[in-house]
Formats: sequence, C-alpha cells, structure tokens
Amino acid sequence: MTAVELTRFRRNLILAVLCAAQFMLILDIAIVNVALPSMQRTLGFSSESLQWVVAGYALTFGGFLMLGGRLADVVGRRRMFVTGLVLFIAASMLGGFSQSGGMLIAARVIQGVAGALVSPAALSLLTTTFKEGRERNRALGVWSAVAAGGASAGLILGGLLTQALSWRFTLFVNVPLGLAAVLLSPVLPAEPPRQAAKVNLDIPGAVSLTGGILALAYGVTEASGQGLASTKGLIALALSAALLIAFVVVEKSSPQPLLPGRMLRLRSVVAGNSVAALVSVVMIGGVFFNSLYLQEILGYSPIQAGLAWLPQTVLIMVVSNIGARIAMKLGARTLIAIGSLVLGAGMLLFLRTAPESNFVTVLIPAMLVTGIGVGLAFVSVTMAATAGVPDRDQGIASGLIGTSQQVGTAVGLAILVNIAGSVTRVSHPQGAVAVIAGYHQAFVIAAAISVAAAIIALIVIKRPSARPTAGVAQPVLLRRIQPLTAAAQSQLLLARCGPLIPPD
Repeated sequence: MTAVELTRFRRNLILAVLCAAQFMLILDIAIVNVALPSMQRTLGFSSESLQWVVAGYALTFGGFLMLGGRLADVVGRRRMFVTGLVLFIAASMLGGFSQSGGMLIAARVIQGVAGALVSPAALSLLTTTFKEGRERNRALGVWSAVAAGGASAGLILGGLLTQALSWRFTLFVNVPLGLAAVLLSPVLPAEPPRQAAKVNLDIPGAVSLTGGILALAYGVTEASGQGLASTKGLIALALSAALLIAFVVVEKSSPQPLLPGRMLRLRSVVAGNSVAALVSVVMIGGVFFNSLYLQEILGYSPIQAGLAWLPQTVLIMVVSNIGARIAMKLGARTLIAIGSLVLGAGMLLFLRTAPESNFVTVLIPAMLVTGIGVGLAFVSVTMAATAGVPDRDQGIASGLIGTSQQVGTAVGLAILVNIAGSVTRVSHPQGAVAVIAGYHQAFVIAAAISVAAAIIALIVIKRPSARPTAGVAQPVLLRRIQPLTAAAQSQLLLARCGPLIPPD
C-alpha cells in the first residue's frame, strides 16, 4: 500500500503508534537513569558495576542497530516492530522484578536488543508511509518532538515514581505503553509476502561486532580501574581485538556484509562517525558527572535533578533546528568545529563547581553553553556522516551513526568514570572536595576531546562542493534524518546518563 492510498486519518494513527513506541524507548532510558541510586541501594551494585545498567543497553542497542534495520527490510517492518515491542515489554517486566544486579543488567541488555529491532523498523515505517517532502518532514518533526518530550518527561517522571513508589515502576511503566502500541499495530502497513530467496543476514558480523565492543568496554573499565596488570582487563581487551578482527574478516567474505567496505572508503563517513563518537563522550561526561554533583554533593532529590536539566534540554532542541539551517550555508565541516569548541568551553565552565556552588550562577551558564555546542555539533555530524553516500546505502549510514554514538557513550563513560575515581582516591582531604577534584579531571579530558573532534573535522572533512553529486542524497536527506539525530539523539544521550554514586 502506497502513501497515496492511505487515508489522512490512518496515516495520523500510524504516526501516533510509531511515536508511542519511540516515546517508550526514550522515556525508559531517562526514567531508569534517574532511578540508578535507588537501584544501587536495593540491589547492592558496586560503583563500577552500576554503569553497566547504562552501558548494557547502549552497547547492545548500538551493536545490533544495523542488523535490526536489515531484518526490517528482509523479514518485514511491521513484523519486526511488533516482535521488538513484545521483547521490550518482557525485558521491562524482568527488570522490574529483578532480585539482583546481574538480573537487572541482563534485562537491560535484552531491552537494548529489542530497541535495536523497534527503532529502525519504526523509522522505516514512517518514511515509507509519508511521502518525501513536506508531509514526511512534518511527520519527522512530530517524531523528533516526541523523542525530546520522552527524555524530559522521563527525567521528571522517573523522580516522581522513584520517590512515591519504587524504582521498579520506572520499568513497569513500559508495559501499558508497549501493549497499547502492539494492540494498535494492525493499522501499520503490511508488506507483501516475501520471496523465499536465500538471504544472508550477516549474523556472525553482528555478533562479532557487538561482542567486540562489549569486551572493549569491559576491558577498558577493568584496565583503567585496576591498572594494566588486571588479568580480567587484559583478557577482555585481547578478546575484543580478536572479535573485531573476526568482524573485519567476516565482512570481507560476506555476500551481504553488515558494513560494506565502500562505506569506510568515504572520508566524510569516517570523520563524521569519529566525531559522533567523540562528541558523545563529551556530552555524557558532562551530564553524568553533573548529575552526580547535583544529587551527591548539592543534595538534590531525583526529581529536582531531573528538572535541573530542562533548560539545557529546551536549548538543544532550539539550537539543533537553527543549526540545520546554518549547516546548509557554512557546511558541516565548519559547524562541527564550532560546535565542538563551544562544547569544550562548556566543559571548562564546569570547573567552577565547588561543594556549595550556586546553581543559577555556576551550573546554568555551563549547561547552556554546553547545550549550544551539542545542538550545533550533532546536526552537522549527521550531515557529514551521510555526505557522499549513495541512496542505496543511506540506511546503513544512519545505522552507523547510531552505533558510533552508542559506542562512544559506553566506552567513553567507562574511561571517564574510572579516571575520576582514581583522582578522587588519591586526593586529600577526602570527602566532597576530593570527589569534585575527580569530576574536574573528567571535565578537562572532555574539553580536550572536544578540541580533538574539531581538529578531525577541519583536517579530514572536505570543504562543501558548490554542486551536488549525482545520485547522492542532498538537503532533503538532511531534513529527513536531522530531526531524529540532532534533537532526539542528543536528548537520548542527555537522558541516558543519570546520577550515579561516585566511585569508592
């Protein structure tokens, strides 16, 4: 059934179902992270292991995102959408009833896999339902607003549910939302019966990539926390290297590789994804440590900490939309550099924090500057990472951006948390001053990473050409992808890193 054949009412109903699923995914990320301190107290997480409630979801989501998109194309978008929703609901129930930290982390890992099935299926259903142009842009605008709203609502609702009921309800809340989307799924367009042709889904590639990333994150955590003499860390890093090498070998021999080699021969794709990973590290570092600061140093409640991030949330939404227009004039190369440097300046402003800092005069300015940097950087990163990519590979390019952001989030978080913890342990006197010293070290490193991102953009990304390349998606592609990645992805990162207890 084509977009023309669908009635306006049904198209709006389809949009509502898809947005409900997206809202659930983003809401869940925000809610869970605000509840992390309560989870730690109930389930006995260590400071190091607690981060895997965050990283477990991020890594599996990013690792399986491209495979999820491939499954949607081969098996059917509606079928994978419903399958992912059912799996997500089951994982939410498992997480809500968890009696141990390991059980909760396992539930989060399953949620990540489920999210990787739902997200690309939902987005492809949206883009195939609404005609390219104004109609699709309007639908994606609603999609983006729902994603940002889910992040903001999650920060607040997570605090309310945790304080009034229990952290378990931050997971149970997904059940009615998911069931509603499943029950309404018959309104979604159904694909025609598939031919029984043999299709290679490149599952070995997806498994080796995700396993390699997971082992890398674990190895970095162990090595940075226990030192290079850590046996577990060295084994994990060696396993990661073996799996990632296996991924390269598998991709070269696969008739339908998860990541075609031609993608990595495009300078803009390599540079754009490198910057996406680096910017994600910086952003998660800022929100992660300042969420800690608000709750553990200034004594904010979960709901107060959630509300504290709303000014930055709104600013990111506004700036990302303005940045899309600026990027069309200046080019992604220049705007990435500007956004990254502004983001780094925001990190340095967080060095003003002290045990009794004023929120309005100290934190708000730093949050707003950081928000401007994020809004400018994310929209231009999306533009760079999809520039020069043929239409047939745009889905892969979009999935690769998400994977880069997720990997940067998880691996970067592991590094920054352990560096901050190491500084805190050797600082004197101990207490709030020592903890803040660790945060400050993380902010300095984050600022340096921002500068590195700007340098990569200026050196590697080519200047924009005056004439479009034939066969390559141009501004309409940016309009199609930008609302999701610039606003929703930045909100997703903002929500993903809730307040954790400082390392012992």
